[in-house]
Amino acid sequence: MSGQTKVLIVTYYWPPAGGPGVQRWVKFVKYLKEFKVTPVVVCPKGANYPWLDSVLKHDISSDLEVISVPIFEPARILGKLAPKKSKSISRGMVNTQDPSLLERMMMSVRGHLFIPDPRKYWVRPTVKRLDYYLDEHPEIKLVITTGPPHSVHLIGQRLQQSRGMKWMADFRDPWTEIYYHKALNLMNWANRRHLRLEQQVLESADRILTTSPTTRALFQSRTAREVSVITNGYDAADFKDIPPGDPEATHKFRLSHVGTLMEPRNPLVVWQALAQLMNQSQLSGFETFADDLEIELTGNVAQSVIDSINALGLGKYLVLSPNRSHQQAIAAMAKGQVLLLCERNEPDAQHIIPAKLFEYLALKAPILALGPAQSAIEPILNTTNSGAYFVQGDLNGVVHYLQEAYRAFKSGTLQKNRKECQHYERKNLTRELANLIEEMTA
Repeated sequence: MSGQTKVLIVTYYWPPAGGPGVQRWVKFVKYLKEFKVTPVVVCPKGANYPWLDSVLKHDISSDLEVISVPIFEPARILGKLAPKKSKSISRGMVNTQDPSLLERMMMSVRGHLFIPDPRKYWVRPTVKRLDYYLDEHPEIKLVITTGPPHSVHLIGQRLQQSRGMKWMADFRDPWTEIYYHKALNLMNWANRRHLRLEQQVLESADRILTTSPTTRALFQSRTAREVSVITNGYDAADFKDIPPGDPEATHKFRLSHVGTLMEPRNPLVVWQALAQLMNQSQLSGFETFADDLEIELTGNVAQSVIDSINALGLGKYLVLSPNRSHQQAIAAMAKGQVLLLCERNEPDAQHIIPAKLFEYLALKAPILALGPAQSAIEPILNTTNSGAYFVQGDLNGVVHYLQEAYRAFKSGTLQKNRKECQHYERKNLTRELANLIEEMTA
């Protein structure tokens, strides 16, 4: 197409993969052509994806050029030896607080034998395949790599070194600062190698792209390269046909969480606050709280989370729903009166802005978020007037917030005062990406 800039986008996660890791670049690719950028996607063939979601393929244009390169996945072998644990780890459900002996062994093998990660074996065949492709398409001057898995960045590094291509490295999550890195139980030599590879990428890439200001600050302290931020977002098109909920659901004061909820993110303070509010039936306006309450958790939920809810006498209010497609997950979010967002109360969690935050923003329900101090989540909630942020453990703050939310629910004013959040719409974010691409290819 005349006037279009053609770029390579190398990603491990691509449909039929599901989960938040795939959505960022599926949505970028969906809109890039509107900004005079023609993407060519490079993805693995035969990948061992932990989640599948056939719905996401509908966002992919029929004329998109996709280069599929076969991949060797060690996870398939580990999956045969310990299928349940292997699947949990591959989905990011890592037990960092009280891992079993088998979990410690599997994480140690992963950290020492597969540096930087088990997808490292895809690097060489992909570089070889792209060398042939780029010989035939010399007009392509820019390659974008996105991780995790961060071994994907090594593909961009090699193409930059061998062909002189411009290279943008997109970090959806940090590398050695990600929460499960400590669970790898690394010996000093292995940890140094992880750090060295990360530093090489940070110092070599022509542009570093991150999803949060805190990750940008982390990387800027370690490299002189320019670091930009384009957050994740929401696609307005995904919210056009949300199915109506059960009419009875509108009478429930439903707290909803959509996504994986493991022990480190267990919002115990929320369950404690709800149990405390159960004892306030003598207060005016709270006589029906026990009749109205519902807790809906959609996705993988740790048994310890369920146990903590039951221990506080809230089990009868709990509704568990299985994993769903992206569109079904949005429909589940839309049913919530208050949407829960839970991060660990640890410094490394400051760098993470859960992708679902932005889809929460696209809905009207207020957001009750918990996590560490100085999180990148809090400023977003404040600027959009979308809810409240508390450090895990702030029981008094959460109780007060839920009191006010329930009173607003009963008076019909709960879903009010939301400011515009169009900045986080996927098409607008793609415009920002296209501007970076234009700058790098000018």
